[in-house]
Amino acid sequence: MKDASGMTDYPLDTATQLETLSESRLRSGGGAAYWNFTSAFGGWALALGYSAVQQANPQSAMLASATATFLKPLPKEEMDVEVRTLREGRRTNFVRSEFSDPAAPDALVFTADFVFSDIKDKALDYTDPMPRVLAIDDAERLPDTPGPKFLTRYEQRVALGKPFSAQEKPQSAFWVRDAADRPWDAKALLALSDTPMPRTFFLDTTPRFGATVQYDLHIMCSSEDLAKCGCDFLLVEATSDRVFSGRFSQRTRIWSREGQLLAISNQLAFY
Repeated sequence: MKDASGMTDYPLDTATQLETLSESRLRSGGGAAYWNFTSAFGGWALALGYSAVQQANPQSAMLASATATFLKPLPKEEMDVEVRTLREGRRTNFVRSEFSDPAAPDALVFTADFVFSDIKDKALDYTDPMPRVLAIDDAERLPDTPGPKFLTRYEQRVALGKPFSAQEKPQSAFWVRDAADRPWDAKALLALSDTPMPRTFFLDTTPRFGATVQYDLHIMCSSEDLAKCGCDFLLVEATSDRVFSGRFSQRTRIWSREGQLLAISNQLAFY
């Protein structure tokens, strides 16, 4: 259900509600509802930044991409979000969200740059093949854990790879859906894109946790394509080109059940 502000009562939406302080400044209650081990879940921050843009400067065009920098751990406590319009074009708009501690507005915690532009029908249509993985009904459900709270927000089934194992290649694929049956949209896709475990979990039996420092997401579908997915499982495939000396890359692709490539993400993380 939607309230007067257009937000819904799903956990992702209640956790990304913002109080308006001025025309361009808003305040979040913090990331406790999507807590990770030592910081709020990065996907929550991405969704929060998107919500701030839509509240301060609503965008009618579809989200095309997001680029984020994680400067400090995301707190459980309040954060202020400043929304800045970088450029408004005929078809494409560029908008930034900047997070800071209310007591230190010049000390940024997180920034996200969003590009909004509607899909246009053009010649050419190529998609790399979807990986071969276990079907949803054959994939083992990731067990409930007393660990990170954000994990309780999703149902995940292991379709490829095994966490905490010494694989030759750190590739994994999980069927994932919102545990509260929230339908997929751009905000939910942003949050989902950060659900893959660190690539270090698939190269060794010893847990080596990572922290994202740079992130990007490119959406390769229309809002209508996402609406067709409803609240069904999506396949979140992830791998790495390099893991070494305390850092790793991570490439993520998000697929519909029918095999449509919906989004592509890249990260740099330190471990």
